[in-house]
Amino acid sequence: MADVVFYLHKVYPEKGKDDLSLKDFVRFLTLVKRRFKIVPFEALFEERGNSPRAAVTFDDGYADNFVYAYPVLKKMGIPAHLFITADRIGSGSVRKNLSDYWSGKVSFSELQKPLSMFESHTAYLRGERADYLTWEELSLMKDLFTFGSHGLRHLREPVSPEIVDFYDGSNFHWEYLLFGSAGIGTPRFKTKSSLSSPLFKVNPEVVEFCRSFSKKGSWKESLKKELERSFKSLGEFETENEASKRIENELKESKRLIEKNLGVKVDTFSWPFGHFSEFSEGIAKEHFKYLFTTKRGVVSESSKPYRLPRVPVGKDIFTAFGRVLIFSTPLYSFYKWFKKEKVV
Repeated sequence: MADVVFYLHKVYPEKGKDDLSLKDFVRFLTLVKRRFKIVPFEALFEERGNSPRAAVTFDDGYADNFVYAYPVLKKMGIPAHLFITADRIGSGSVRKNLSDYWSGKVSFSELQKPLSMFESHTAYLRGERADYLTWEELSLMKDLFTFGSHGLRHLREPVSPEIVDFYDGSNFHWEYLLFGSAGIGTPRFKTKSSLSSPLFKVNPEVVEFCRSFSKKGSWKESLKKELERSFKSLGEFETENEASKRIENELKESKRLIEKNLGVKVDTFSWPFGHFSEFSEGIAKEHFKYLFTTKRGVVSESSKPYRLPRVPVGKDIFTAFGRVLIFSTPLYSFYKWFKKEKVV
């Protein structure tokens, strides 16, 4: 019998932009309990039984995982696994959570208000970690959660000299902050996860040239032409050796921080953004026993431990219910046929 690994990132007190609201999170868990035997994460890799099994996982390490998700999971007796982006975790006080609200210690309005994932990424690049968990909170969650790595920084960085846009004051994206600030004219390059392949290291003089360029008329097209005339190259690619060392160092450091701060062994990893290549996969296999992708499918006896699938819960309850039903019935066979893709 195959197993299903569901994943989400955040739980919002009310309707949110990225994941389920608290009310819909409870509904989702209730349905999963009816359709599957929910097991601790490590049980997925033990001998399988005859009933369908499922595990619940989270990515990144947002504060709402402690404030809203953890008390609900504990109340319902459901274990979970969190893939931690280690550099985003801070230190400090433990926030009040739903358990404090249920016991009358705080009002619901006093609980932490989550940012959207976009806002969280942006805040992180500006040096702010308030929307992420603390190591102290993670330690309290150890009675229910197990932990894996989701890398160190969780960034998309340039992988090509192709410029896809320039910041004009109205088209902000957190990737502009990769160059320190989002000044008018800052270029945005084609990016992928920094853990997927060699990066394209942009010449700092190119960024300064773009920011100082006159912003009159159709300045973006003029700027692209001027860059071609003024620079033989906008930067250079990492060598495979440089990329290999960088990726390995990030994976090792993420694992070290989690094990040091939580006193646990880390042998699971999920790819940020779902981006990886055979090149980066080969590096990760040296440091983790199980590697998880974002490719949808079920975990079976024939699954490769270094290319395991997961199923996103979705942003609304209708999507969540649909995915639970599809992956808990023979409808999954029709799903594979409809998608016309190989499921790992």
